[in-house]
Amino acid sequence: MADLTDDLWNLALGERWFSGREGRPVDVELGDSVAVGDAQLTPAVLVVEFDDGHRDRFLVPLLSRGGDDPIDACDDGGVLLDLLRADAPGFERLKEVPEGLPAKRYTGEQSNTSIFYGSELLAKVFRRLEPGVNTDVEVHRALAGSGVVAELYGAWRVDGTDYAVFLEALKDPQDGYVLACDHAREARSFAEHAHALGESLATVHRLLADEFPTSTIDGASLVTGFRERFAAVGEEVPAVAEYRDAAEAVFRRVAGETLPTQRVHGDCHLGQVLLSEGRWVYVDFEGEPLKSLEERREPDSPLRDVAGMLRSFAYAAATGEANDDWLQECRTAFLEGYGLDTEANGHVLAAYEIDKAGYEVVYEARYRPHLLSVPLGFLNSLR
Repeated sequence: MADLTDDLWNLALGERWFSGREGRPVDVELGDSVAVGDAQLTPAVLVVEFDDGHRDRFLVPLLSRGGDDPIDACDDGGVLLDLLRADAPGFERLKEVPEGLPAKRYTGEQSNTSIFYGSELLAKVFRRLEPGVNTDVEVHRALAGSGVVAELYGAWRVDGTDYAVFLEALKDPQDGYVLACDHAREARSFAEHAHALGESLATVHRLLADEFPTSTIDGASLVTGFRERFAAVGEEVPAVAEYRDAAEAVFRRVAGETLPTQRVHGDCHLGQVLLSEGRWVYVDFEGEPLKSLEERREPDSPLRDVAGMLRSFAYAAATGEANDDWLQECRTAFLEGYGLDTEANGHVLAAYEIDKAGYEVVYEARYRPHLLSVPLGFLNSLR
């Protein structure tokens, strides 16, 4: 077992998905093996401990054939689809799975591993595991048939924890952020796309409200968090101090309200949408990666997602060097598509945008100073 721990640690160190480099390997948890043809799949979970005492668990599905040394099953990902098709233990199949699809691992991801099966299906293997149902799996299940997400074909679950999800592979997908930046760079209107994105997000939110618990949040409690985070931003980036009064004026209006909350996307921006065959599809419902599963499931105002997309338009405009008219047209079209009553809810949306812009200020000041003007520009518009 000690040798296996070292082997998996060394393997993980070379992978982009591995976020445990600051820790140390302490254990490997082996699940029950599942056979298909001449191959055997064994889920191995590398346990990594950090200096503060917390532990993270990382999945490395091991594939053995004959007497050969085991490899990461994602490098020979066809076996995962074979197991789904065969209704193997732990694999839940929800749709018919075509035969003879070639498997190809996608190498560009940061936190998970995707395997494409021809142009029809994909498997997303979750690398950093948390106990319980993965939010991406449960949301795709809830939104099945809506047309605004990829269709769910199945999942791989071990002892109640999701290890992988199998989804429809979208035809000729275009990345929303790339497409918006191209339009901005060429001074082409993105309004039609922005309007459609708003419509699709409204559908997502309506269905999530139908399928998951809803609640309310006291505006005063919400604003307390906004104020604390904005104050912390000002301490790190003094330039924000001049916007404190304008931000406070918005927060004060929200403080006396009670706001409806529901399940939301949680990490909504142009990089989380794909244009496929004329329809906009929202992807990656795992939520904010720095939050726990419980936090990602907590009801929130759907305006957090709306604000996230609006901030993303600002970055597309900056990257493409578009003028303010281009950005305002995008914002207006998106809000119209979403169907938001800005007269009644504009101040709440502004509060969420301020909160998001504050996060951006800190991030840009630390890592991308040349983009600091993007969130500061928004804060300046409040005055």
